[in-house]
Amino acid sequence: LFPTLWCCRAVLPAMIQQQAGVIVNVSSIATRGINRIPYSAAKGGVNALTASLAFEHARDGIRVNAIATGGTEAPPRKVPRNSNPLSQNEKDWMQQVVDQTIDRTFMGRYGSIEEQVKAIVFVASDDASYITGSVIPVGGGDQG
Repeated sequence: LFPTLWCCRAVLPAMIQQQAGVIVNVSSIATRGINRIPYSAAKGGVNALTASLAFEHARDGIRVNAIATGGTEAPPRKVPRNSNPLSQNEKDWMQQVVDQTIDRTFMGRYGSIEEQVKAIVFVASDDASYITGSVIPVGGGDQG
């Protein structure tokens, strides 16, 4: 939540001055996900931040939306969050997250990075000029 807030705070003065701009936050459909309460809460906060900023800055010519990504096939992290190997409990926990993700999507699969990026690019484009304050799920049918 805080990095998203800080990024918005950093770009808003210039956007307000030019009376134009687009912010696309990255959220998640996992606001109701298993084994991830802090993550879910943070992404719910991103959704609320998105709606509030859109409401406050629409008259400044600024659109603010979020893409709520679903499970996405991605390469392993170059810098792991934790250098220690996962315990068996952590492996079980991660498998539950994977299972829930696949079970809840209508398409029964993870999405690709390209599928997420295309949604972000669309919302940032002039083709989405009348869309603001929205959280758009890109999760193969899982609405979060």
